[in-house]
Amino acid sequence: MKNHALNKWVIQRVSAIVLIPLLLFFLYSLVDLVNQDYTGALDFFDNYLSITIFTLFLIFAGLHLKLGLGEIIEDYIQEEGLKGTLNKLIMLTSAILPVIGIVSLVIIIL
Repeated sequence: MKNHALNKWVIQRVSAIVLIPLLLFFLYSLVDLVNQDYTGALDFFDNYLSITIFTLFLIFAGLHLKLGLGEIIEDYIQEEGLKGTLNKLIMLTSAILPVIGIVSLVIIIL
């Protein structure tokens, strides 16, 4: 149990550190995309570097979401049945949202 909790703690911290530059890139790109028209936005997503960074952002954000909300559920929810249901819902949501984002990116570039 102790090793499992330590692994989750380390993964949460590493994902947070990885998310910082990815978030900065995302915010910079978002500000730039606001001033672009539709073709400018398509040109941004036509770049493989942009797609790769944005995909990594979605994956790490989903992982960080799952770990963070999972810890909140473990700490503050006492009822085991509700805890299990919420953990399954969080796992499903944190997996589906990045997949939707990645599929959307694939649709945009095709």
